[in-house]
Amino acid sequence: MLNKRNVKATISILCVLALALAACSKGGNSQSTSGNSQSSAGNSQPASAGTQEDGAGKSDKNWVIKFDPQGHLPKKPDAQDPSERHVLDDLNKEYEKLHPNVKIELVSVPSTQDRNAWLQARMMAKDAPDVFWTQFEATWANYQKGWFTPVDEWLEKPNPYNEGKTWKDTFIPGILDSVRAPDGKLYVIPADGVGVAIFYNKSIFEKLNLQIPKTWKEFMDVQEKILASGTTPFAFNVVSGSCCDAPWTDALLHNQFLIGNIDKLDEDKNNRLDPIEIAHATQKGLMPQLGVLKQEFTLYKDWSKYWPKGFAGKYDRDQMFASGKTAMLFGGSWTISQLKAMKLPFEWGAFNFPTVTKESASLSVETGAKIYGPWGPGQWVLPGYLQKDDPDKIAVIMDYLMFLSKPENISKLDKETESEPNIIGAEAPEGHEVFQENLPLIVAQHYGSYLGKSFGDKFERTLTLYLTGTLDLDGFLTQVKQFYAQGADETIAQQSAASK
Repeated sequence: MLNKRNVKATISILCVLALALAACSKGGNSQSTSGNSQSSAGNSQPASAGTQEDGAGKSDKNWVIKFDPQGHLPKKPDAQDPSERHVLDDLNKEYEKLHPNVKIELVSVPSTQDRNAWLQARMMAKDAPDVFWTQFEATWANYQKGWFTPVDEWLEKPNPYNEGKTWKDTFIPGILDSVRAPDGKLYVIPADGVGVAIFYNKSIFEKLNLQIPKTWKEFMDVQEKILASGTTPFAFNVVSGSCCDAPWTDALLHNQFLIGNIDKLDEDKNNRLDPIEIAHATQKGLMPQLGVLKQEFTLYKDWSKYWPKGFAGKYDRDQMFASGKTAMLFGGSWTISQLKAMKLPFEWGAFNFPTVTKESASLSVETGAKIYGPWGPGQWVLPGYLQKDDPDKIAVIMDYLMFLSKPENISKLDKETESEPNIIGAEAPEGHEVFQENLPLIVAQHYGSYLGKSFGDKFERTLTLYLTGTLDLDGFLTQVKQFYAQGADETIAQQSAASK
């Protein structure tokens, strides 16, 4: 969901590129000359090593793996960001010591680049990094073009760096299925991710003698008291472009009507509603469930009276919170490091989204939900052309990624980036307990990921009209039903075209 790995890093940045990356190495003794690449191993010379063809490659070949690690990219402290990142450099040196015939080259994609435009250009030119970062939703939108290498068969192999366990079995339950594309294949290895929570000003809560709300009614009551005190309760911003406040709210509310109630919709019985399943259910008349949507968006609209008056425009919600002008805001795993860096004059905490009980919505299943998913910097994707142009290299790359996904290694990486490791046995960073709370994961993504980008854009525009009073609830639901029908037809057509 997220598109800003921080989700500011889970938001893809939109401007077209003129990036000059070195051509992708095809193995052999090639060395990069790219100005945007940086070696993680100094002047170490590749030597013959590795005896397994399924491990670090054939022992008589040297390999260069170009890696775009996104948020895991090593960096020195600077005025804007005083943090330092060095773990990936350290791990690369360790890996290269184990496999002297392999060299890891890190590629930095400038933050000013639109990653989608960058990706398209790299695929057409066949000069993408051997491993690159992209949101898994981007693989859903582009897998039909052959841009990505399916990784299912590799996840069935043992991970030699994790006690020989089958690689797929080392991921926390549900994570792999959550990134599975509409064609049923996996194109991304989701080694880490982020959680979502509500961050709050402890001083305001203590002054008003407020408790952390557990139910939707308690949540509304708390905000009513905050509003009466003269403070804006929640810094909510509808303007998102796929992330964050508006789609998060849809996911967190809508799933409290779905969890445990999707048997007729879940075709592959993986306890999730994938895009193609939503499309099929829509064509069968099973979705959208207008009664559910009516209750969900009634709650949604009721909540809006506790947001700033300009919630439909652009404003600095983080600054509102930092200045004490608002008591709460949505945030993700990355928010912890941001708040620490702000050195706020008050204590803050975090809690999970409240449970909607039947007292507030009769169709609710009364089960809380949390957004926790693979939107972190550890989303690893391989270009599709490697399957034909350099298939031997894929085994080398996969061995390296197995090494990085070792519990101890991903724990170290995620401590630096305040991300949530998706590997069993790995440790989350200190202070991330709220994201580890034992709540069910959402079983369907937000509207931005249901039935494609066009669907999400139209949904969000219409939602804004509804929340601002331009459109009534019935008018909103009528349009949403149309969007579902159009999106379902497009999704199924895309899958049919890809299977030919």
